[in-house]
Amino acid sequence: MSARVLATARNVRLVLPEYADRLREAGIELVIPDTKAVTLTEMELLEQLPGCIASVSMPDPYTAAVIAAASPTLKLIARSGVGYDSIDLAAARAHGVWVTSTVGSNHDAVADYTFGLMLDLARRVTETANATRNGTWARFPGFELRGKTLGIVGTGRVGREVAARAVGFGLKLVAYDLFPNHDWATQAGVTYVSLDELMAASHVVTLHAPATAGTRHLINSSSLAQARPGVCIINTARGELVDEHALLDALVTGHVAGVALDVFSDEPPTAAQSALIAHPKVIPTSHCAGAAIEAQTRSAAMCLDEVLRVHRGERPLHVVPELS
Repeated sequence: MSARVLATARNVRLVLPEYADRLREAGIELVIPDTKAVTLTEMELLEQLPGCIASVSMPDPYTAAVIAAASPTLKLIARSGVGYDSIDLAAARAHGVWVTSTVGSNHDAVADYTFGLMLDLARRVTETANATRNGTWARFPGFELRGKTLGIVGTGRVGREVAARAVGFGLKLVAYDLFPNHDWATQAGVTYVSLDELMAASHVVTLHAPATAGTRHLINSSSLAQARPGVCIINTARGELVDEHALLDALVTGHVAGVALDVFSDEPPTAAQSALIAHPKVIPTSHCAGAAIEAQTRSAAMCLDEVLRVHRGERPLHVVPELS
Protein backbone atom coordinates (compact mmCIF):
# COMPACT_ATOMS: atom_id res chain seq x y z
CA MET A 1 0.00 0.00 0.00
CA SER A 2 1.40 3.40 -0.98
CA ALA A 3 2.08 6.21 1.48
CA ARG A 4 -0.05 9.22 0.62
CA VAL A 5 1.32 12.79 0.66
CA LEU A 6 -1.04 15.74 0.27
CA ALA A 7 0.56 18.44 -1.91
CA THR A 8 -1.34 21.73 -1.75
CA ALA A 9 1.74 23.67 -2.89
CA ARG A 10 1.33 24.00 -6.64
CA ASN A 11 5.05 24.37 -7.23
CA VAL A 12 5.50 20.62 -6.77
CA ARG A 13 4.48 20.33 -10.40
CA LEU A 14 7.73 22.05 -11.36
CA VAL A 15 9.80 19.13 -10.06
CA LEU A 16 7.53 16.15 -10.77
CA PRO A 17 9.57 15.02 -13.80
CA GLU A 18 12.68 14.90 -11.62
CA TYR A 19 11.03 13.29 -8.58
CA ALA A 20 8.40 10.98 -10.10
CA ASP A 21 10.63 7.90 -10.17
CA ARG A 22 12.09 8.54 -6.71
CA LEU A 23 8.63 8.93 -5.18
CA ARG A 24 7.30 5.84 -6.92
CA GLU A 25 10.29 3.73 -5.86
CA ALA A 26 9.77 4.90 -2.27
CA GLY A 27 6.11 3.88 -2.43
CA ILE A 28 4.84 7.45 -2.12
CA GLU A 29 1.67 8.63 -3.81
CA LEU A 30 1.49 12.40 -4.29
CA VAL A 31 -2.08 13.70 -3.96
CA ILE A 32 -2.59 17.11 -5.61
CA PRO A 33 -6.03 18.66 -4.89
CA ASP A 34 -8.10 19.63 -7.90
CA THR A 35 -8.61 23.26 -6.99
CA LYS A 36 -7.60 26.69 -8.25
CA ALA A 37 -7.45 28.09 -4.72
CA VAL A 38 -4.00 29.06 -3.43
CA THR A 39 -4.70 27.40 -0.08
CA LEU A 40 -7.17 24.87 1.28
CA THR A 41 -9.64 25.73 4.01
CA GLU A 42 -9.62 24.06 7.41
CA MET A 43 -12.62 21.97 6.37
CA GLU A 44 -10.88 20.82 3.19
CA LEU A 45 -7.80 19.82 5.17
CA LEU A 46 -9.98 17.92 7.63
CA GLU A 47 -11.41 16.00 4.69
CA GLN A 48 -8.21 15.37 2.73
CA LEU A 49 -5.31 15.14 5.19
CA PRO A 50 -6.27 12.11 7.33
CA GLY A 51 -4.43 9.04 6.11
CA CYS A 52 -1.51 11.05 4.73
CA ILE A 53 2.01 10.62 6.10
CA ALA A 54 3.00 14.15 5.10
CA SER A 55 1.90 17.34 3.38
CA VAL A 56 3.69 19.78 1.14
CA SER A 57 1.88 22.95 2.01
CA MET A 58 1.31 26.58 1.32
CA PRO A 59 -0.07 28.78 4.18
CA ASP A 60 -2.94 26.34 4.71
CA PRO A 61 -4.55 26.48 8.18
CA TYR A 62 -2.97 23.57 10.06
CA THR A 63 -4.97 24.10 13.20
CA ALA A 64 -4.94 21.90 16.28
CA ALA A 65 -8.12 20.22 14.99
CA VAL A 66 -6.56 19.48 11.60
CA ILE A 67 -3.39 18.03 13.08
CA ALA A 68 -5.32 15.95 15.61
CA ALA A 69 -7.57 14.57 12.86
CA ALA A 70 -4.53 13.49 10.81
CA SER A 71 -2.75 11.88 13.77
CA PRO A 72 -1.10 9.42 14.21
CA THR A 73 -0.48 8.88 10.48
CA LEU A 74 0.81 12.41 9.79
CA LYS A 75 4.55 12.74 10.39
CA LEU A 76 5.54 15.89 8.49
CA ILE A 77 4.22 19.26 7.37
CA ALA A 78 6.73 20.51 4.80
CA ARG A 79 5.99 24.19 4.30
CA SER A 80 6.93 25.47 0.87
CA GLY A 81 8.11 28.89 1.96
CA VAL A 82 9.76 30.51 4.94
CA GLY A 83 6.69 31.50 6.99
CA TYR A 84 4.86 28.94 9.09
CA ASP A 85 2.56 31.04 11.27
CA SER A 86 -0.49 29.21 9.85
CA ILE A 87 0.65 26.00 11.57
CA ASP A 88 -0.19 25.26 15.21
CA LEU A 89 3.29 24.30 16.39
CA ALA A 90 2.13 23.28 19.86
CA ALA A 91 -0.28 20.79 18.31
CA ALA A 92 2.43 19.55 15.95
CA ARG A 93 4.76 18.95 18.89
CA ALA A 94 2.03 17.22 20.90
CA HIS A 95 1.30 14.80 18.06
CA GLY A 96 4.91 14.19 17.05
CA VAL A 97 4.64 15.97 13.69
CA TRP A 98 7.75 17.54 12.18
CA VAL A 99 7.35 20.99 10.63
CA THR A 100 9.91 22.20 8.11
CA SER A 101 10.33 25.32 6.02
CA THR A 102 12.39 26.15 2.94
CA VAL A 103 14.54 28.89 4.41
CA GLY A 104 17.11 29.99 1.85
CA SER A 105 15.02 29.12 -1.18
CA ASN A 106 13.55 32.50 -2.10
CA HIS A 107 15.49 35.38 -0.54
CA ASP A 108 16.85 36.53 -3.90
CA ALA A 109 13.38 36.43 -5.44
CA VAL A 110 11.83 38.46 -2.61
CA ALA A 111 14.70 40.97 -2.61
CA ASP A 112 14.34 41.45 -6.38
CA TYR A 113 10.58 41.94 -6.04
CA THR A 114 11.06 44.39 -3.18
CA PHE A 115 13.39 46.46 -5.30
CA GLY A 116 10.93 46.39 -8.17
CA LEU A 117 8.25 47.78 -5.86
CA MET A 118 10.67 50.42 -4.59
CA LEU A 119 11.41 51.62 -8.11
CA ASP A 120 7.70 51.55 -8.90
CA LEU A 121 6.90 53.77 -5.91
CA ALA A 122 9.80 56.12 -6.60
CA ARG A 123 8.96 56.64 -10.27
CA ARG A 124 5.17 55.99 -10.02
CA VAL A 125 5.27 53.36 -12.75
CA THR A 126 1.98 51.62 -11.96
CA GLU A 127 0.23 54.97 -11.51
CA THR A 128 1.48 56.16 -14.91
CA ALA A 129 0.62 52.89 -16.62
CA ASN A 130 -2.93 52.96 -15.25
CA ALA A 131 -3.42 56.56 -16.37
CA THR A 132 -2.08 55.79 -19.86
CA ARG A 133 -4.30 52.71 -20.12
CA ASN A 134 -7.30 54.87 -19.17
CA GLY A 135 -6.57 57.46 -21.87
CA THR A 136 -4.68 60.04 -19.81
CA TRP A 137 -1.30 61.09 -21.20
CA ALA A 138 0.43 62.36 -18.06
CA ARG A 139 3.84 62.57 -16.47
CA PHE A 140 3.85 62.04 -12.73
CA PRO A 141 6.96 63.42 -11.02
CA GLY A 142 8.80 60.86 -8.93
CA PHE A 143 12.12 60.87 -7.13
CA GLU A 144 15.59 59.42 -7.64
CA LEU A 145 16.88 56.81 -5.22
CA ARG A 146 20.51 57.98 -5.14
CA GLY A 147 21.25 59.83 -1.92
CA LYS A 148 17.97 58.85 -0.26
CA THR A 149 17.79 56.79 2.93
CA LEU A 150 16.39 53.26 2.92
CA GLY A 151 15.19 51.86 6.24
CA ILE A 152 15.29 48.06 6.44
CA VAL A 153 13.16 46.52 9.18
CA GLY A 154 14.45 42.99 9.68
CA THR A 155 17.93 41.98 8.55
CA GLY A 156 17.60 38.29 7.90
CA ARG A 157 18.38 36.81 4.49
CA VAL A 158 15.93 39.00 2.55
CA GLY A 159 16.79 42.22 4.36
CA ARG A 160 20.49 41.64 3.78
CA GLU A 161 19.93 40.96 0.07
CA VAL A 162 17.89 44.15 -0.25
CA ALA A 163 20.77 46.05 1.36
CA ALA A 164 23.22 44.53 -1.12
CA ARG A 165 21.09 45.67 -4.05
CA ALA A 166 20.64 49.13 -2.54
CA VAL A 167 24.38 49.83 -2.60
CA GLY A 168 24.41 50.01 -6.38
CA PHE A 169 21.62 52.58 -6.32
CA GLY A 170 23.54 54.89 -3.99
CA LEU A 171 21.09 54.61 -1.10
CA LYS A 172 22.06 55.33 2.48
CA LEU A 173 21.15 52.38 4.71
CA VAL A 174 19.74 52.21 8.21
CA ALA A 175 18.19 49.15 9.83
CA TYR A 176 16.17 47.98 12.80
CA ASP A 177 16.15 44.43 14.14
CA LEU A 178 15.29 42.89 17.49
CA PHE A 179 18.44 40.78 17.05
CA PRO A 180 20.94 42.96 15.17
CA ASN A 181 23.76 41.41 13.15
CA HIS A 182 26.54 43.89 13.86
CA ASP A 183 29.28 42.04 11.96
CA TRP A 184 27.20 42.09 8.77
CA ALA A 185 26.19 45.73 9.33
CA THR A 186 29.81 46.85 9.61
CA GLN A 187 30.75 45.08 6.38
CA ALA A 188 27.62 46.23 4.53
CA GLY A 189 27.77 49.88 5.58
CA VAL A 190 24.47 49.67 7.45
CA THR A 191 23.73 51.57 10.66
CA TYR A 192 21.40 50.01 13.23
CA VAL A 193 19.03 52.50 14.85
CA SER A 194 15.81 52.40 16.85
CA LEU A 195 12.54 51.99 14.97
CA ASP A 196 11.56 55.60 15.64
CA GLU A 197 14.95 56.80 14.36
CA LEU A 198 14.58 54.64 11.26
CA MET A 199 11.11 56.02 10.53
CA ALA A 200 12.30 59.60 10.97
CA ALA A 201 15.33 59.18 8.70
CA SER A 202 13.99 57.02 5.88
CA HIS A 203 12.56 58.07 2.55
CA VAL A 204 11.58 54.43 1.96
CA VAL A 205 10.88 51.82 4.64
CA THR A 206 10.88 48.14 3.67
CA LEU A 207 9.71 45.37 5.99
CA HIS A 208 11.41 41.98 6.20
CA ALA A 209 10.75 40.82 9.76
CA PRO A 210 8.97 37.59 10.75
CA ALA A 211 5.51 37.63 12.30
CA THR A 212 5.93 37.20 16.05
CA ALA A 213 4.35 38.63 19.18
CA GLY A 214 7.21 41.14 19.26
CA THR A 215 6.76 42.34 15.68
CA ARG A 216 2.97 42.51 15.39
CA HIS A 217 1.90 46.00 14.25
CA LEU A 218 5.44 47.38 14.26
CA ILE A 219 4.04 49.88 11.80
CA ASN A 220 1.24 51.57 13.72
CA SER A 221 -0.10 55.04 14.42
CA SER A 222 2.78 55.78 16.80
CA SER A 223 5.60 54.69 14.49
CA LEU A 224 3.93 56.34 11.51
CA ALA A 225 3.75 59.60 13.44
CA GLN A 226 7.54 59.48 13.71
CA ALA A 227 7.98 58.94 9.98
CA ARG A 228 9.47 61.47 7.59
CA PRO A 229 6.60 63.21 5.75
CA GLY A 230 6.17 61.69 2.29
CA VAL A 231 7.67 58.32 3.25
CA CYS A 232 7.01 55.25 1.10
CA ILE A 233 6.44 51.89 2.78
CA ILE A 234 6.91 48.40 1.33
CA ASN A 235 5.81 45.14 2.95
CA THR A 236 6.83 41.85 1.34
CA ALA A 237 7.13 40.02 4.68
CA ARG A 238 3.98 39.44 6.74
CA GLY A 239 0.70 41.35 6.91
CA GLU A 240 0.73 41.21 10.70
CA LEU A 241 3.60 43.68 10.79
CA VAL A 242 1.30 46.53 9.77
CA ASP A 243 -1.73 48.11 11.43
CA GLU A 244 -3.64 48.52 8.19
CA HIS A 245 -6.15 51.02 9.62
CA ALA A 246 -3.35 53.30 10.82
CA LEU A 247 -1.60 52.96 7.47
CA LEU A 248 -4.74 53.96 5.59
CA ASP A 249 -5.20 56.99 7.85
CA ALA A 250 -1.61 58.08 7.11
CA LEU A 251 -2.23 57.69 3.38
CA VAL A 252 -5.41 59.75 3.55
CA THR A 253 -3.63 62.60 5.34
CA GLY A 254 -0.73 62.42 2.86
CA HIS A 255 1.85 61.77 5.59
CA VAL A 256 2.63 58.52 3.76
CA ALA A 257 3.13 59.16 0.04
CA GLY A 258 2.99 55.63 -1.29
CA VAL A 259 2.65 52.03 -0.21
CA ALA A 260 3.39 48.66 -1.83
CA LEU A 261 1.84 45.66 -0.10
CA ASP A 262 2.43 42.09 -1.17
CA VAL A 263 1.00 40.75 2.10
CA PHE A 264 -2.10 41.51 4.13
CA SER A 265 -3.51 40.71 7.56
CA ASP A 266 -6.19 38.59 5.85
CA GLU A 267 -5.43 36.72 2.65
CA PRO A 268 -7.16 36.91 0.31
CA PRO A 269 -8.16 40.38 1.56
CA THR A 270 -11.69 40.90 2.84
CA ALA A 271 -14.14 43.72 2.28
CA ALA A 272 -12.77 45.41 5.40
CA GLN A 273 -9.48 45.94 3.54
CA SER A 274 -11.05 47.23 0.33
CA ALA A 275 -10.45 50.93 1.08
CA LEU A 276 -6.73 50.31 1.59
CA ILE A 277 -6.41 48.22 -1.57
CA ALA A 278 -8.40 50.74 -3.64
CA HIS A 279 -6.39 53.75 -2.49
CA PRO A 280 -4.63 55.29 -5.52
CA LYS A 281 -1.30 55.46 -3.70
CA VAL A 282 -1.28 51.73 -2.90
CA ILE A 283 0.26 49.03 -5.08
CA PRO A 284 -1.42 45.80 -3.90
CA THR A 285 -0.07 42.43 -5.03
CA SER A 286 -1.00 38.88 -4.15
CA HIS A 287 1.74 37.52 -1.84
CA CYS A 288 3.85 36.61 -4.85
CA ALA A 289 7.25 38.16 -4.06
CA GLY A 290 8.81 34.72 -3.79
CA ALA A 291 7.11 33.36 -6.89
CA ALA A 292 10.11 33.33 -9.20
CA ILE A 293 10.36 30.02 -11.05
CA GLU A 294 13.87 29.38 -9.73
CA ALA A 295 12.82 29.98 -6.13
CA GLN A 296 9.67 27.89 -6.45
CA THR A 297 11.64 25.02 -7.98
CA ARG A 298 14.18 25.09 -5.14
CA SER A 299 11.41 25.22 -2.56
CA ALA A 300 9.48 22.27 -4.02
CA ALA A 301 12.63 20.17 -4.24
CA MET A 302 13.50 20.93 -0.61
CA CYS A 303 10.02 19.87 0.50
CA LEU A 304 10.05 16.58 -1.42
CA ASP A 305 13.52 15.81 -0.11
CA GLU A 306 12.16 16.25 3.42
CA VAL A 307 9.24 13.93 2.63
CA LEU A 308 11.64 11.25 1.39
CA ARG A 309 13.84 11.63 4.48
CA VAL A 310 10.96 11.27 6.92
CA HIS A 311 9.54 8.33 5.00
CA ARG A 312 12.93 6.61 5.38
CA GLY A 313 12.75 7.20 9.12
CA GLU A 314 15.30 10.00 9.13
CA ARG A 315 15.14 13.39 10.83
CA PRO A 316 14.28 16.22 8.40
CA LEU A 317 16.99 18.82 7.77
CA HIS A 318 15.12 22.10 7.90
CA VAL A 319 13.00 21.83 11.03
CA VAL A 320 11.56 25.15 12.20
CA PRO A 321 13.44 26.56 15.21
CA GLU A 322 10.57 26.06 17.66
CA LEU A 323 10.62 22.29 17.06
CA SER A 324 14.37 21.76 16.62
